[in-house]
Amino acid sequence: MTEKSPQKRPMLLSVVALDTPSLPRHAEMLETLSILSGQCVNPDVVTARETTLAFPWGGSMAAVVLVPAPLPWSNLEGPCETAWWWPEARASMRGHNSHLLVALGNDDGDPIRRSLALTHLTAAAATHVHAAGIFWNGGGLVHDPQVFLAEARNASPTKLPLHLWIDFRIENNDDGTLRLFTTGMKALEKLEIEIPRSRHTAQELLDFAHATAHYLLARGAEIRDGHTVGCSEDEKVQAAHAPSMWDSTMTVLRLEY
Repeated sequence: MTEKSPQKRPMLLSVVALDTPSLPRHAEMLETLSILSGQCVNPDVVTARETTLAFPWGGSMAAVVLVPAPLPWSNLEGPCETAWWWPEARASMRGHNSHLLVALGNDDGDPIRRSLALTHLTAAAATHVHAAGIFWNGGGLVHDPQVFLAEARNASPTKLPLHLWIDFRIENNDDGTLRLFTTGMKALEKLEIEIPRSRHTAQELLDFAHATAHYLLARGAEIRDGHTVGCSEDEKVQAAHAPSMWDSTMTVLRLEY
């Protein structure tokens, strides 16, 4: 019997919104990429065109492509409005006039390794252009370029930059409780996390969801339906694989925290 080849994972994408249309100089970008990732990249392997840089990176082909037009505002308005971590998002992103598409080709690699590779590549590209903001496609988030770079400097398999990849959204319920849901876990091949109703503070909710997500992603762990999870031996939070409170056709990790 012939073994099936590993299934190819989809292309990973991010976008660097630009105030001035320009492609980074590849030698400078690769030097920054080497510093961020700790892996040397040979400039000789780069295929450079007027609007495109392409080279092998992170186990697959990478590309940085200059698009001399802004992203449609309809794609950015929602993420900018909900980016509580970056109050200036709307003002910074509204006037951009062009963008870089940063892509990592489809392969059978681990999603965490690939996301780290794209994070480092995005930060390296954004360092050498006039960046207005960064859009992380997997989670639908926007980021201040300087904050993104700072997070990328510290990113590693044991310290994942989850706030760059995942939107941990907290909202009020009508009864005075809070709810939390994530966007971006699915792109990392895990169930989205939802906490439908909680009496904890917003910071406690955020800390608990972040710790749970990091446990799942950094360790490659699973939380089974009906099991419990907690940040200490004494904490036992009930978990279930249940329909999303937003989309009954989607299964999420529901936590009764």
